Amino acid sequence: MNKNEFLTILHAHLSVLPPEERNELMNDYETHFAFGLQNGKTETEIVQELGDPEELAKEAIGERRIPQEQVYWFPPGQQQPQPASPPAAIKSRGSFATVMVYIGLFFLNLIVIPSLISLWGFGVSFVLIAFSGFLSPIALLFDYFLHGVFFPAKGFAVIVLIGIGILFTIISRYTIKGLLEISSRYLAWNIRAIQGGEKR
Repeated sequence: MNKNEFLTILHAHLSVLPPEERNELMNDYETHFAFGLQNGKTETEIVQELGDPEELAKEAIGERRIPQEQVYWFPPGQQQPQPASPPAAIKSRGSFATVMVYIGLFFLNLIVIPSLISLWGFGVSFVLIAFSGFLSPIALLFDYFLHGVFFPAKGFAVIVLIGIGILFTIISRYTIKGLLEISSRYLAWNIRAIQGGEKR
């Protein structure tokens, strides 16, 4: 056994001591090795002189009570973190309250769901307006092929319709995004309200 092996075993068996005391002991043995090497001894000879590191650790610990559970040491001034308290038990909602929640959600949805459908109607109409604006040049082209006459007023109207299409593309983008968020949140709230009283 060499110096490093000896000190590693000793350090492991002294782990129940506070860090300051353990480090002090380890420094003493480091000094002992340094002194022995300066006097021409080998690491093996010094280890033989010192003896079994496990026995040395037992002597250093002495009659102290060695805790069976794992020990953590914290620097002075630092408070030991408290173990997280177990989560409070989720109370189950009574059957009467559950029925009342279902009834409340039923009447609330009678108002909210038609309102959401109306809002979605606006959103879809914005998309259709934008789409029709971009299709107006094609309609003008068909009109020209059918009648063989091009009216400049129709050309200006197509330019205006394209502009309206671009405007409603931007509007419908934010409208559809907002409607998706509102609808998903309302659906999630309904699910939480229904599951709120059940054990998880």
